[in-house]
Amino acid sequence: MLSKTRGSPVDSAAAGVIPERGSDATPTAAETLSAKLDARATYTCPQCEHVLRVVGLGRHRVYFEPTDQLLNDPVMDRVCPACGLGLPGKNAG
Repeated sequence: MLSKTRGSPVDSAAAGVIPERGSDATPTAAETLSAKLDARATYTCPQCEHVLRVVGLGRHRVYFEPTDQLLNDPVMDRVCPACGLGLPGKNAG
């Protein structure tokens, strides 16, 4: 059983703290945002590293900006809002 004392790995993980990679390492915006969101419910664009929230599976995926807390404004054109790369899901036919 893991100890839940101050500064333990359990507390750091629960607080969403990203461990440093070195003395001068600063997490990127994508890393910081991804740490705040559930990794299973996000998609990171491989081209520009823009992070989107994902709801649904397969061709039923719906993408939202992470700041859209009410999930009422989905990404409608099936491309990354930052760079225009196509999003995974239903293929355009």
